[in-house]
Amino acid sequence: MEECFSYKTDRENLIAESDDKISLGKGMESLPEQLGRELLALGGDAAGADGDLLACCREIMLLGVRLLQGRRGGLRKTVGEAAAACLEAKAGRRPRTRAEFRSVCARLRREAPKLMEAPLGLVTTEMCREALLRVPTSDRQRLKMRTILHAVMAYAGRRGWCTGNPLAGLDLPPVREAEVEPLDWEALRRLLRLARRAEHRPCMPPLGLMLWAGIRPAEVCRLGWCHLDWEERVVVLRPLHAKTGGCRHVTIYPVLAAWLREFGLREEGPICPPNWPRRWKRLREAALGTRWQQDVLRHTFASYHVKRWHDFARLQAEMGHRSADLLRSRYLSMRGVTAQRAAVFWRPGAL
Repeated sequence: MEECFSYKTDRENLIAESDDKISLGKGMESLPEQLGRELLALGGDAAGADGDLLACCREIMLLGVRLLQGRRGGLRKTVGEAAAACLEAKAGRRPRTRAEFRSVCARLRREAPKLMEAPLGLVTTEMCREALLRVPTSDRQRLKMRTILHAVMAYAGRRGWCTGNPLAGLDLPPVREAEVEPLDWEALRRLLRLARRAEHRPCMPPLGLMLWAGIRPAEVCRLGWCHLDWEERVVVLRPLHAKTGGCRHVTIYPVLAAWLREFGLREEGPICPPNWPRRWKRLREAALGTRWQQDVLRHTFASYHVKRWHDFARLQAEMGHRSADLLRSRYLSMRGVTAQRAAVFWRPGAL
């Protein structure tokens, strides 16, 4: 006769097995039965009438052990200790990336010490939200702090120091992008005219790459003359050079080629001259005083590019943006940009 076990019979058998008492001391004789009944109740709810009750109970116990181990591990390490270990693990990253990571963690230690000193296993989403909103900073910097904290908690999770990532469910107020207008036409002409003077002439190559190729200021510092591929007519930005860590090719337009030839082409060496930050600041201040917005040349490139070619996909690829929405919302300001000026902007030797 085929043996068949119903859900009820299976449950009763397991309860009966739990009645084999383990000697736990006076006053605790009924504990195994109590725990067994509670486990069977949980298993029954999880397995359902047609599920494997025994397997489900074992899975509950296994997951419980893992969770407890994770929490206990999380009580031994603090967020600050995990941040230090995470930074050490990034030894192969670019110096600027590590410096930014270190700076954000140092600020969190000053501004949110309770969070950084908290055991990993006790950190909650609400604790992170409260700490970040209390830091007096911009929405953009706060979002950067969230990103770095998320990386720290993810690293801790991979090391087995905690379970789950409280930053995964944390939403912050959206960053309101400030409009950056392209460089004023007369200011642009003045900047290029001064760059041709002997005292500022070494700034011509990096200036040209930022203005007519949209290269970021931090990226241009990492480029050498060897990264200009004249056969393909592109500037090659490898993952080590690009901000986003991806490789991209940016067209060397005729206006940029003419500007670089006017300076004098090289085969090797860095694009930026010695003491570049100081030289570049002197040139900017000579042309515009202190009125200078970060990445304004990149914004100028984007605005005149769209006005001349009306090709968003091409511009997105050359600027290295993953999101076309960010390109439209932050980089494209057509104020003062006319078709006539765009034609002059892209004409070799016109400025």
